[in-house]
Amino acid sequence: MKKRRYLRMAAVLLAAGMVAGCSGQGGSSSSPASQESSSSGSQETSSSQAQGETGEPVEYEAPQLLQLGDVPAGNPQAAIETSMGTITVVLYPEQAPKAVENFITHAQEGYYDGLTFHRVIDDFMIQGGDPNGDGTGGESIWGESFEDEFSDQLHNFRGALSMANAGYDTNGSQFFIVQADTVSMNEEDAMLNMYLNDQLDKATQELMDYQASGATQEELEAKLDELNSQLNEKVTAGVPEEERVRFEEAAAAYQELGGTPHLDYKHTVFGQVIDGMDVVDAIAAVETDESDAPVQPVTILSITVTQDE
Repeated sequence: MKKRRYLRMAAVLLAAGMVAGCSGQGGSSSSPASQESSSSGSQETSSSQAQGETGEPVEYEAPQLLQLGDVPAGNPQAAIETSMGTITVVLYPEQAPKAVENFITHAQEGYYDGLTFHRVIDDFMIQGGDPNGDGTGGESIWGESFEDEFSDQLHNFRGALSMANAGYDTNGSQFFIVQADTVSMNEEDAMLNMYLNDQLDKATQELMDYQASGATQEELEAKLDELNSQLNEKVTAGVPEEERVRFEEAAAAYQELGGTPHLDYKHTVFGQVIDGMDVVDAIAAVETDESDAPVQPVTILSITVTQDE
């Protein structure tokens, strides 16, 4: 495992996370070149600390990976009709309530109709949902960014529907579908990536809370140094034995399914393709320009949401 690279990235990314908290509405799904860097992490699992409030070690249970089983009965589904065919996704409102509400409301109000997949990278992902058509625009149904919603039950496997963002808690309207059918890291590296992303998110939240409490710049810098030191120690130590159960099955599934484990606990997963993955592959394969935009626009014609009672 390339721990030296993780060590270099930890301090840089935590500092960047503090800046990203003030970012605008632009969205990004990161880069395939960043697969071995640690990133921001988990809110739903934020109570999963190495020790509980009493100081006793937490006993973790293996999460149920929802994307690997049958399509959940009663969950809403969305048919994304594009100029190249229809992609059907199942949504997970229990695990990502705000992301799902935001997507459904935008879809029902026609917000996405006529927008394009403005960023397409073969063997990575296809991204859309920006009225500006260049990755700089879009807003949530609340008119402001909303927080990340991460879950041990959902991962950026091939076919995952996830929120694009401009950093920590900057979700708006943009989304992407993971198209990669392979991964560039082994199971151990994937687990380390997920664990460090989760820990980085917790550290970023702690830093943000400290900033909001009125800490001076000097105090913030000292806190940043403290948190980075803790992160670097975690990089060196690797995934604690008691936390491996959280990530083992997902890390193994990535080897079989493909996907982007470097985006776990960095981008909110709120859906999964259940039909039309061939359309996703076709979109990912179109000719693109130097900014990864399709030379011939690929358009979202409409998104229709249904839900079985």
